[in-house]
Amino acid sequence: MAGLLSTPSTAHASGAMVELGAAGSFSVLGASTVTNTGPTNLGGDLGVSPGTAMTGFPPGTLQGTTHSADVQSGAAHADLQAAYNNAAGRTPTEAVAGDLVGRTLNAGVYNSASSLALSGTLTLDAQGDPEAVFIFQMGSTLTTASASHVTLINGAQASHVFWQVGSSATLGTGSTITGTIMALASISVTTGVTIQGHALALNGAVTLDTNTITTTPAATPLPAGAMVGLGAAGNFSVLGASTVTNTGPTNLGGDLGVSPGTAITGFPPGTLQGTTHSADVQSGAAHADLQAAYNDAAGRTPTEAVAGDLVGRTLNAGVYNSASSLALSGTLTLDAQGDPEAVFIFQMGSTLTTASASHVKLINGAQASHVFWQIGSSATLGTGSTIAGTIMALASITVTTGVTIQGHALALNGAVTLDTNTITTNPATTPLPLLPAEHPALCRSGKRDPGGS
Repeated sequence: MAGLLSTPSTAHASGAMVELGAAGSFSVLGASTVTNTGPTNLGGDLGVSPGTAMTGFPPGTLQGTTHSADVQSGAAHADLQAAYNNAAGRTPTEAVAGDLVGRTLNAGVYNSASSLALSGTLTLDAQGDPEAVFIFQMGSTLTTASASHVTLINGAQASHVFWQVGSSATLGTGSTITGTIMALASISVTTGVTIQGHALALNGAVTLDTNTITTTPAATPLPAGAMVGLGAAGNFSVLGASTVTNTGPTNLGGDLGVSPGTAITGFPPGTLQGTTHSADVQSGAAHADLQAAYNDAAGRTPTEAVAGDLVGRTLNAGVYNSASSLALSGTLTLDAQGDPEAVFIFQMGSTLTTASASHVKLINGAQASHVFWQIGSSATLGTGSTIAGTIMALASITVTTGVTIQGHALALNGAVTLDTNTITTNPATTPLPLLPAEHPALCRSGKRDPGGS
């Protein structure tokens, strides 16, 4: 058995996809048992084979079906073994060791003869290639510390990330892990962990505790002008990863949430039209869908390179890319040219900073629900700014006093800080008459945003 598990039956190029076969429909697959505590939610199937014992569903829930030592789980177990062998047999492109924290890695096969750990953030960069494959081979354990993150940028997909673990995997509380975990022995998914992928154990148990595991197929690359779907994140005016803090009478038009963190302060005096979600199923699903939306926006092919301050510019629909930071010190005008489906995406490798009283103005049918700001680190919105669109920051978002956002403030890995703000998160309205470019008003028009904004 050891020889079979270390040597693939056929050769594969290091960059080729690892096919999961029947195992691909399973969010969780154990060999001996699967046990769960708390309101875990699985986006796919749940199974065990050759064992039969699964406990904790309910309170756990799943979108797929349950399979205990039946034909489907048996086929999945066999295909998992083949996928494990495949990943284990790839030729390494780089040797790694110890803690992967702070690294940014491109597509490749990363090999450790012993264990691997993650004590913070690991970034996987597809460099604009949605077919980029990342494989991590380790001879022994995988251990992540509390609140660790695997972040995908520039088109990287969770479905193309594989962790081939030579013994057992232990995922620390509140971690956000991306990819398919294939462990030779057991997988322990501790409290509050989110996995965008699969937890698949060849010979041991899978243990769950109040987790969210989203299991989705690889996304088909979208054209530059296609809509960015927010999924469950579209319901949230504000979504933080660590904390959300507020000062003053902020008003949110939608939901308020944090995941995997739990701390939300300042409501009241802040108010909201929706509901509050703290490290629950809804905020976990929203966080996973935010990751997918961020990756989608980051992976679009740029139509124009931009840099520095966007003040005074009038831009048509397109994907605007900056390798570093972007700023706004006055008014930026977005012109849909009469097309209510026009999409505006701003990609930046680092920060977004707006000066006091800056404005993003929409004309000729442009919609706030079709504007996206994909920010490689943190966003700071200056006092009294009026910003249109969905702000998706890899790190934190600081919304200073008196800022108005027509859209969403969504932070993947950090905090959102608010102070006497108004964030309207509403569906697009019935088309309005076209506005001349000099008109000072904001215009929202067109069809309902499938992302929910």
